[in-house]
Amino acid sequence: MEAAWTRILMLILILVLIWAWRMLNWLWFTPKRLERLLREQGLQGNPYKLFVGDTDEFVKMRKEAYSKPMNLFSHDIVPRVFSFFHHSINTHGKNSFIWFGPVPRVTLTDPELIKEVLNKPTDFEKINLNPQFRLLAPGLVRLDGEKWSKHRKIINPAFNLEKLKDMLPLFIKCCDDLISKWEEMLSSNGSSEIDVWPFLQTLASDAISRTAFGSSYEEGRRIFQLLKEQTQLTVQLMLKVYIPGWRGLVMFPCRFVPTATHRRMNAIDREIKASLMNIINNREKALKAGEATKNDLLDILLESNHKEMQEGNNKNVGMNIEEVIGECKLFYFAGQETTSSLLVWTMILLSMYPNWQTRAREEVLQGFGNQKPDFDGLNHLKTVTMILNEVLRLYSPVIGLARRVRKDVKLGNLSLAAGMQLSMQTILVHHDCELWGDDAKEFKPERFAEGVLKATNGRASLIPFGGGPRICIGQNFSLLEAKIALSMILQRFSFELSSTYTHAPITVITLQPQYGAHLILRKREMEAACTMILILILVLIWAWRMLNWLWFTPKRLERLLREQGLQGNPYTLFVGDTNEVARMRKEAFSKPMDLFSHDIGPRVFPFFHHSINTHGKNSFTWFGPIPRLTLTDPELIKDVLNKMHDFGKIHMHPQVRFIAPGLVSYEGERWSKNRKIINPAFNLEKLKNMFPLFIKCCDDLISKWEEMLSSDVSSEIDVWPFLHNLASDAISRTAFGSSYEEGRKIFQLLNEQTELTVQILLKVYIPGWRFVPTATHRRMKAIDREIKASLTNIINNRMEALKTGEATKNDLLGILLESNHKEIQEQGNKKNIGMNNEDVIAECKLFYFAGHETTSSLLVWTMVLLSMYPDWQTRAREEVLQVFSNRKPDFDGLNHLKIVTMILNEVLRLYSPVVSFFRNARKDVKLGNLSLPAGVQVFVPIVLVHHDSELWGDDVKEFKPERFAEGVLKAANGRVALFPFGWGPRICIGQNFSLLEVKIALSMILQRFSFELSPTYTHAPTAGLTLQPQYGAHLILHKVEI
Repeated sequence: MEAAWTRILMLILILVLIWAWRMLNWLWFTPKRLERLLREQGLQGNPYKLFVGDTDEFVKMRKEAYSKPMNLFSHDIVPRVFSFFHHSINTHGKNSFIWFGPVPRVTLTDPELIKEVLNKPTDFEKINLNPQFRLLAPGLVRLDGEKWSKHRKIINPAFNLEKLKDMLPLFIKCCDDLISKWEEMLSSNGSSEIDVWPFLQTLASDAISRTAFGSSYEEGRRIFQLLKEQTQLTVQLMLKVYIPGWRGLVMFPCRFVPTATHRRMNAIDREIKASLMNIINNREKALKAGEATKNDLLDILLESNHKEMQEGNNKNVGMNIEEVIGECKLFYFAGQETTSSLLVWTMILLSMYPNWQTRAREEVLQGFGNQKPDFDGLNHLKTVTMILNEVLRLYSPVIGLARRVRKDVKLGNLSLAAGMQLSMQTILVHHDCELWGDDAKEFKPERFAEGVLKATNGRASLIPFGGGPRICIGQNFSLLEAKIALSMILQRFSFELSSTYTHAPITVITLQPQYGAHLILRKREMEAACTMILILILVLIWAWRMLNWLWFTPKRLERLLREQGLQGNPYTLFVGDTNEVARMRKEAFSKPMDLFSHDIGPRVFPFFHHSINTHGKNSFTWFGPIPRLTLTDPELIKDVLNKMHDFGKIHMHPQVRFIAPGLVSYEGERWSKNRKIINPAFNLEKLKNMFPLFIKCCDDLISKWEEMLSSDVSSEIDVWPFLHNLASDAISRTAFGSSYEEGRKIFQLLNEQTELTVQILLKVYIPGWRFVPTATHRRMKAIDREIKASLTNIINNRMEALKTGEATKNDLLGILLESNHKEIQEQGNKKNIGMNNEDVIAECKLFYFAGHETTSSLLVWTMVLLSMYPDWQTRAREEVLQVFSNRKPDFDGLNHLKIVTMILNEVLRLYSPVVSFFRNARKDVKLGNLSLPAGVQVFVPIVLVHHDSELWGDDVKEFKPERFAEGVLKAANGRVALFPFGWGPRICIGQNFSLLEVKIALSMILQRFSFELSPTYTHAPTAGLTLQPQYGAHLILHKVEI
């Protein structure tokens, strides 16, 4: 007998030792071995703590995060809902791990690695959750291997799109019930504060009850109430470390601890099972009796299961009754939890952003009117789909996924050992600035305008329903229900945040509002009345502003100007002097000038010339309702140009942005930033490197002219289009290098855009008129799209080359991109540092417009004037031949061309490419003896200043380059009287570029040709955006034999 007891005690001791060893291995040796393997690969995390791991810290930080709400319009929810993971990543980096009890969980945020994990379910299996979780969500979500494949195959037909179509009336019935309840709750004034969260939960549960159980949905409601209680109990358990055996089933009191929570969970489970068993048994009897299948999820599931069992005689084919019950519970849990979460956050975000709510409602009303939604119409709700995708990104119902490493496996650069777990926190991926951009934490549905693939750049970075073979089977069900509910709510109500709403996202299995979702709902009929009142108020405000803009402000400014002795025409409502300007311009342009006259002021500025003669130099004109003070005093002009903070750029006609965006239109910090980045491109040393490109363009021009002369020693040529093309080719080559052929196409488009812009600029600007789709406006937008597409293609190719480490090209674009890249790196990738793609495109367009317009204008007038004055042409040629002989020009030699420089300065004085500029008095400011009120514009007629005999002497209107023999300062008697490229901080950044190109071109032309005016030449300077010859520049070219 004693021997028997001894053997029993020995057996018990051995079993206790085995159990103790396994516990020790589970709690210490295995965690430490796995920790060592992870740290050897560079992964960081907290040191392992016996048994609890990071659980205590996790619970403490979660409790602390949930104790205080978020800022109302903040969507940076990660520090709140994933406080410990957020802290871990900030402390240990993205390649880190945490401890869930004795199990290490590696955090994954790389979309490619997450995609690989989700696509390999045999290597990375579902983790063994706390067994108590099976009471809440059994079935497909917990299964692996063949059993999962079998269940998935049987369940698939229930979520087929054609089957979902048949459930549309059930969804609509549930939404009708919800809307009826809300309408009853609204007060007599048509609005009321409602916590919509419990109503949306009930809507989702009713929808799953009806669609899952059809006529049995009342019994289904009771199941939902029980599952809701089960969810709360499960969440409490999941926050604790799982201890094997620590669960209480009443029938096994010796093995499981029967706590009050365990007993209640088991009781709920028995009641749910009994209800589901009753429903299922009744359906199966009907199915066996040959009754028609109902179109609810349960019947489709039973029919699919019945079919599967008939097709195979294997014992394990099909699902038994326990498994069917498990899938029904999963229908309930997943179906109502995810949909209600998605709906509540959508309503909250649309309350925060009423413009998107309005856009969504307009789309719904356009698609359905006041009719019930239909399946085909739902597929055309583009704006609603964009909004739902953005909500799923910012407030994903399921915020994380976990997998267990089944066997030793390689994942990217990581070697993972069996037993490790992977934590794929989808919310971290959805909020990652590296994946979504600097605006990742902002609500911007427009990012999905071209679909999810485009928004994610083809990466798996939007995964609210998981991914791979195990992607959520019910995602179409959930999205269909959400679209129907949102559409019907938008049809009947508008909504906004209540003052009692507290922004506090919290995870309870799914993402939920901790304190509810208190919104103020309004019936759309009341909203329409409010809208009409609002529209009336807005119309009155608009009318007052228009009256103030068109009458009161102009009359006030006119009075202030006249009180200071300034004269001008009386203000004419709306048009000002515009009609007179257009009439006199048309008349002046109708007849040419005397051949050798350089008094171009009366022709290019007929109205301003007339105004100065009538009202004196201190006068003003009216551009529509805005007074423009004419300035001709060099000291005052210098003052204006040096005080860029007091005198800002005028708000140009919006259409001008099509041809001259970028630096020329910017102000303040944006101008300073872009000027700093662009400056290196126009550095003299950089311009030296472009010298061969200028030479090549001039060679091409000369070859064309020589071909046109052919056997003759002379020929008449209109040089204007050739010089225009020369300037465009030069800017194409120097801006884009090897891409200059594509650049030529851009130039042709910009040329057309310039002509259209000039037509528009001659008319008074009417706010909003640019949105009217006239033929001109449509064409301008089409040209702009084509130019942007071409430039984007060139820029993207350069950016890719820059990232791969290719040497920077010495063209303007290459230098600009390198300078921009350097600026961004030096400033640490801050949000407003550097230029984005749109900025770079804008600057490229400005390169084109300014680069070829000013240069071609200066060249053509230089050739015209040297044709008029052959002695100066001879002197210039002699100087060029003396310096270069018949060689190509070089950089140092150009700096010794004194006569050529004098000639160019005189041409710039008489025929300045840019004939005027404007500034706006940003605030009340003192200018000399004048007090200028804010809103007055300053007009500087460059041509009139350059032709002022008081500044330049009686020979001001004669061509006399010798006046510049001792430099510009001496010629202007020390005053700022020559400013063809502007002055002060905003002086034209490209003036050296333009003058270098002109000197090269003029030198090479003089080496090969002499030229004189043709009898067909008509002297008619005209001011478009730059000064140009109205009828071309017909010259007779002769070959020069050197």
